[in-house]
Amino acid sequence: MAITITTLQGTNSLSADRITINDNFKINTDAINNILGVVDTTIGLIDNTGLGGSNQTIKTEGIVLTTSGVDVQGGNVSISSGSFKATTNGSFLQLGADNSKIIDTVVTVGSVNKHILGATGFIGTQISEMTTTELTAVSLGTTGPKIVTFDSTVNKFKGWNGTAWVELG
Repeated sequence: MAITITTLQGTNSLSADRITINDNFKINTDAINNILGVVDTTIGLIDNTGLGGSNQTIKTEGIVLTTSGVDVQGGNVSISSGSFKATTNGSFLQLGADNSKIIDTVVTVGSVNKHILGATGFIGTQISEMTTTELTAVSLGTTGPKIVTFDSTVNKFKGWNGTAWVELG
């Protein structure tokens, strides 16, 4: 919404242009009241839910939250480009209202911190599934991650040991 006001020249008569001056003040007052209807400067709240229309989006280049965090009360959190990063001391990602968590635990191995991925509140972990042909096409190398998958061709769990896929168990 653009705000347009009338410019008064130095040669204008104050009494003759009183209506223009009053209109300019009303335009600015209405605009400020519209902003204050969204931004509560007393408690620091931005709430555009009462504006109507189909687009209730607040768009910005970035946002920093210093205390309370983000509370999504409906809809989804969608990341179209970039990464989701959660960094805290004792970090975990909580899923749903039942307190199921994916937990990142740091352990020291020698003098190096390593991460263990754990979970609570789940009945199991879903393992990826590939055919033997797909497994053979995967080349992770000796420095690649050591992963576990299910070979659906032979119905066996297999793991990458740094040089080859080997049957587990």
